[in-house]
Amino acid sequence: MYVNYYDRTQKLPDENPTIGILLSADKNKAVVKFTLPENNKTIMASQYKLYLPSEDALKQELVKELQEFDEK
Repeated sequence: MYVNYYDRTQKLPDENPTIGILLSADKNKAVVKFTLPENNKTIMASQYKLYLPSEDALKQELVKELQEFDEK
């Protein structure tokens, strides 16, 4: 919801679409359904886990992904 709000009200015209991470303590299809844009076909699940990782594990994963992105 916050990503869509930002894109509609704050994002500048020359900026790329905002990306977001949806974290949930349990599998809740209603939360996913109403959080994501209705007609967007480009949103995919990268991972689905039965537990939430620690804050440190999330930070490490983000650093790793950013490093891989910068190398491309």
